[in-house]
Amino acid sequence: MVRLILLVTCFSCTGQKNTHVDIYGISFDCPSGWNVTETEDYGTAKYVSIEKNGRTSSGLVTMTFMKNEIDLNEFLQISQEKIKEQEVLSDLIFQPTVEADYGKYKGVKSAYSFIIQNIKHEGEIYVFRENGITMCIALQEAIEDHKENRQGFETIQTSLIL
Repeated sequence: MVRLILLVTCFSCTGQKNTHVDIYGISFDCPSGWNVTETEDYGTAKYVSIEKNGRTSSGLVTMTFMKNEIDLNEFLQISQEKIKEQEVLSDLIFQPTVEADYGKYKGVKSAYSFIIQNIKHEGEIYVFRENGITMCIALQEAIEDHKENRQGFETIQTSLIL
C-alpha cells in the first residue's frame, strides 16, 4: 500500500502545480518540480523524503516523526548523530541549538554545513511537537542552489499540517 501511495505521489508531484500529499496522518503540498522519493513506516516512527527533480538539483527535505513525547533537544541530537553517520559528508559543522519556528510550529533548530563531492552544502534541522506528534524536519541543499530551492522549501513549510 505504501509503495502504491509513493508511486502515485511521485507521479503527482511532477506536474505543473503543487500536489497535496496526505500520508501517515500528516499533510503538505509537494511543490511542482519536487518528488516524494521515499516513505517508511517503522511502526512508532515514520519517514518521508522529498527531493527536487533533476540530477544536478540539491534540494532535500526529510521528515521523521512519531506519536511519542520525546524531548525536542534529544530528538534533535539523535538526528544530528544520523547525519554524522553519513560517510560521504566532510567538514560537517553543527551550529548551536536555538528556539525557532517551522512555519506555525514552535520548537528548536540547528543549522549545519558540510561538503560533499567538493560542493558546499548547508541545512537546518527543526524539531517541534503538535497534536501528539513529535516531528523532525531536515532541509539541505548546495549553497549554489539556494535561490532555486527557496520556494519549494517554503511551500512545504507553509502547507504542513500535523
